Amino acid sequence: MNPLIILTAVTARRDGGRPGAAIRPIRAADFDELSAMYRDSYADSLPQPADRTSGWINALLDGAEGRHVPEASAVVAGPDGQLAAAIIVTEPVPGSAGDWDSVIAELFTHPEHRRQGLAEELLGHCLHVLYTLGRSRVAVTVDSGNSAALAFYLSRDFRRAADDYED
Repeated sequence: MNPLIILTAVTARRDGGRPGAAIRPIRAADFDELSAMYRDSYADSLPQPADRTSGWINALLDGAEGRHVPEASAVVAGPDGQLAAAIIVTEPVPGSAGDWDSVIAELFTHPEHRRQGLAEELLGHCLHVLYTLGRSRVAVTVDSGNSAALAFYLSRDFRRAADDYED
């Protein structure tokens, strides 16, 4: 397994998103579909850790990795009404190191809906909501072998946790 990299970003106000992006909060009725989408999203990519089965989504929403932040967690549906992408945000696990007050536990897109800007819309939504909640910094952990995820976050003003910020 590749080492993990922690990236952090400052939250910010955002002026509107892409027209037509149907971002909404995660509902309890979404859990089964979210779990299936999670499994499908990672089926052909990097190996998943043994504890990241499709039930991982339910565990996250139940607080397995810190209290779920429902205001900043969201899904977006595709034109067919099926869930296309999701972001799940938690608070840091008590006692964890770092100067962030929120964690992007998962951000994933169903393979049929990739390259449509949905992850970017969800990330922008999340950063805006966290800003309005008074949370100043968010972290995400990325497998160092996942070059696409690293490029995605680094191109959106995330930096390695050890790097200095110019606030």
